[in-house]
Amino acid sequence: MGGVSEGHVELARAVTSIRVGYRLRNDLGDLDELVASIRELGLLQPITISPDGTLICGVRRYAAVRELGWKTVNVWVRSGISTDLERMLAEQHENTLRKPFTPTEAARLYAELKPLYQEDAARRKEASQFGSPPRIAGITGPATVAGPHGDARALAARTVTGTRSDLTLERVLEIQRLAEDPSTPSFVRETAVRELQAMDQNQAVKPHFLVVKAAQATNELQRLVADQAQPADVREVATLGLQRLQALERPEELARAAKDALARARAARNTTRTSGGQIVRNPPTEVARFGVRAFLMTISDTDYWWLHYDPAEIGTSLTAGQWDQFDDWVAQAESFRVAAHAAVGPAIRSSANGDGDSRRTFESIRQPTKELL
Repeated sequence: MGGVSEGHVELARAVTSIRVGYRLRNDLGDLDELVASIRELGLLQPITISPDGTLICGVRRYAAVRELGWKTVNVWVRSGISTDLERMLAEQHENTLRKPFTPTEAARLYAELKPLYQEDAARRKEASQFGSPPRIAGITGPATVAGPHGDARALAARTVTGTRSDLTLERVLEIQRLAEDPSTPSFVRETAVRELQAMDQNQAVKPHFLVVKAAQATNELQRLVADQAQPADVREVATLGLQRLQALERPEELARAAKDALARARAARNTTRTSGGQIVRNPPTEVARFGVRAFLMTISDTDYWWLHYDPAEIGTSLTAGQWDQFDDWVAQAESFRVAAHAAVGPAIRSSANGDGDSRRTFESIRQPTKELL
């Protein structure tokens, strides 16, 4: 639990001394179960506040102890937060008359707040383990009720912007990392710095993010073209890709074309030609593993891709090597689908086959749990 050492526990903080400030989450949901749990077991996990008493994490726990009429409450006093974040958390909604955060300002506050929510969730998880008493200074007793933890990214984004904008803020942070990392290629780094400035001026994120992603792909294509050690086929494909990019201006088209061009160049690099002229694809030896969320984003981003292309045009434009790549892509996708389907649980498999009762069971499983803060 990184950062937990930057704070201390107070076992008897006056409830009235805690400032809730500007909380974007006004609907706290049904507190009855939480109130009953705290009444029976006590507060297993302290709420988190800043040194000046501003609430950071635990608004539902705070509301529950107020409903119980507690005069004091255990708190985790989290030091090391910035003045800007403390001021934002302490502001009252009716007094918030300043201009909105720029994307880079919002991303900086989001990056600071996200690990605080992660720490709070980790401490709550520890406090809710059966038979594992909490380990936080002086707080003892078994924890027998586990509460849902919520999503630290989503909570941090909502606190800063009022919306589920974590993907947008993560994009800003990615561009900032590229702009600040000395190891970033100069062309990409200069592009990132320029796009960050433009982003703050027009309050838009996605177009500038796409320009930076296109710059990354373009830089890689240029590197492949200049690398004399690369096979001629790879350099030729990369050169053709760069030429096609010169005719594009819209960020969406540029980013998509750059990504496709780089994928074709990498595919060419992963193929060899036998003495008989047969093309053989060589899968990469080092493959990063992604999670379910990334998979869902991938199929969402490429959904109905076949409607965007003319089969006749594609069919007459692909080289033999590109046809081998496409055929292999289809075959491997089908093999993956079969393996994934074999791992599906019986209830969900029946749902996929049209079992109405199982479908209702699956839908009930998918319902999001209430956040416990």
